[in-house]
Amino acid sequence: MHKYTICFIQRGNDVLLLNRSYSPNMGLWNGVGGKLDAGETPEQGILREVMEETGILLSAVSYRGTVTWKSDHEDWGGMYMYTAQMPDIPYVTPQGAEEGILDWKPIAWVLDPENDGVVSNIRHFLPHALAGRVMEHTCHYDGNQLVSVASIALQHTGAE
Repeated sequence: MHKYTICFIQRGNDVLLLNRSYSPNMGLWNGVGGKLDAGETPEQGILREVMEETGILLSAVSYRGTVTWKSDHEDWGGMYMYTAQMPDIPYVTPQGAEEGILDWKPIAWVLDPENDGVVSNIRHFLPHALAGRVMEHTCHYDGNQLVSVASIALQHTGAE
C-alpha cells in the first residue's frame, strides 16, 4: 500500500494546481494531495486532502492508477492518483493556502515540455489520467533528475 494520494481537479481546459511552499517539490506546481492517515482508504484520504488544502468538497473522484518513484533500484514510495471535475461553484484563484498557492492552469501549459515550473513527472502521466485511463506509472530517477517513466495499463476493479 502506498502512503500518498494526488488529485487533479479539472474545470474545462484548466486544472487546479498547488505551487508548493515546502519540500518535496518546493516552488513547483503539482496536484493536490498528501499523506494517508491511519485507517483511511486512498479515496477517503484524497477527499480529505482536497478539502483541507482547497476547501473544495468533492462528491466523487475517479481512480486513475498509481505513480511510484525509484532511484538506483531503490524504491522511494508511491501515490494513488485521482481526477475530479470541479463542482459548479465559484473558485477564484490565485489564492494562498497552508501548503502554498492554488491556481487554475491551462492543461496545455502544464504539459508543455519547455515548462520547468511543474513537477517533472506530471507531463508523463497527466494526459493518461485526464483521458480516463487507469495506469501504473513508474518514474526512474538518477538523483533528483527524472530519467524515464514506464507506464502500463491496469485492469480497474474499483478497489484500490
